[in-house]
Amino acid sequence: MRSAASISIAALAILLAGAAWAGDQQLKIGVGTEGPISPQAAYQIEQIVAEMPNVKDVPIVPPGDQAAIVRRFVAGEADDRLDGVIILTLPPDSFKVERDAHEASFSGSYEIYTLDLSSLGEDRHVFMFSDSEPVTGGMTALLAIPAQLLAERTAGTKLISGNAWEAFQAVQVRIESKLVAATRMYLAKASIRNLHPLDRLECAQHLLDAGDADTAMAVFRSVGMDNPQVAAMLANANQRLKITRAETLLGRTLGALASGDAPAAATILASYEKEPAAQSARVAPIRRALSARETQVVNGAYNDVLGSDVPGLDRPAFIAMVKQVFSEQAGIEPAEVEMTANAVAIADNAAEKGVKTRLDGYASALGKSAYLMSLKCGCDAAATLKSDRSGSVLLQARCGPSFNRPQVGLP
Repeated sequence: MRSAASISIAALAILLAGAAWAGDQQLKIGVGTEGPISPQAAYQIEQIVAEMPNVKDVPIVPPGDQAAIVRRFVAGEADDRLDGVIILTLPPDSFKVERDAHEASFSGSYEIYTLDLSSLGEDRHVFMFSDSEPVTGGMTALLAIPAQLLAERTAGTKLISGNAWEAFQAVQVRIESKLVAATRMYLAKASIRNLHPLDRLECAQHLLDAGDADTAMAVFRSVGMDNPQVAAMLANANQRLKITRAETLLGRTLGALASGDAPAAATILASYEKEPAAQSARVAPIRRALSARETQVVNGAYNDVLGSDVPGLDRPAFIAMVKQVFSEQAGIEPAEVEMTANAVAIADNAAEKGVKTRLDGYASALGKSAYLMSLKCGCDAAATLKSDRSGSVLLQARCGPSFNRPQVGLP
């Protein structure tokens, strides 16, 4: 009896010790920057994160959108796993310069993005900043500085000399000080402070709920497909996975339809029909649209189908649709597509070169993306094209219910 009691006490002691160790375990938060933020400012921001209770900051290079972050820091190598991330973005194309006879004023925006890698709870906050500096000499040189006013300082390049350079340097230092102060103020009450240790299965469940089956499967594989919890979750999610596969094919069908490629739309539609979760009621209108002969009838039938089906697409299906549009119109499938309530952002490292050689195709694809986003939200919508997430906007488009056609142009 005493032996059993001793074992129980010992077991309890081990459990309490384990609980105490878990409570003392530091949370790992990856901190990354995008855009022309100087190394000095980035280091100061990392130190602010490190000051949070029970947190260890880990410098990272942001790998892309939410799915890319999860694949790298949840489903990736064990040494790379994080509990959350904070990404700070300073878009060069947000910078504005105003001038008069005696002063140059600078303004722009700065975004803080946080992501809990267990719950996938994310938050974005945009700060606006402004500053100015009187210039007594070299005014022409100062005002000729391009939009990426902080980029040259990051690279250590001296653009101009004399009073203009000194004014330029002073503005940059003050702006970065404001960015650091804004970060400190935001993180004092940010939701990321409620972070808990990474739970990969919780993350996978949220991915399934959002319809991102591919990323969820990457997480499951990192846990182990023979894990009993993984097997149970996959069994419960089987129907959801079937729906996601079907919806993604439907999205690609609608993307081909929006691009006017009837043969491609018919081929993808045939694949959609074979899916167990396919809805026959959605197939018939597309078949009728594809069978139209006259151009006027075709356009009207296509628009009717898009207007009916696009608003109900989930996130993965909408992204698949936009990627199909770019494949059809620009000849590339974008590396990243991000959507918000009324905007879609497309990024691909081949875009900068592609715009120079296939401008019409890229402009058409971006215009159609804005149109589809407008159908999705039932509101005025925007679409942007960049070579990467933190780069300058190469093309932008707008469309809304009152537009006769999308408006596409340079930023």
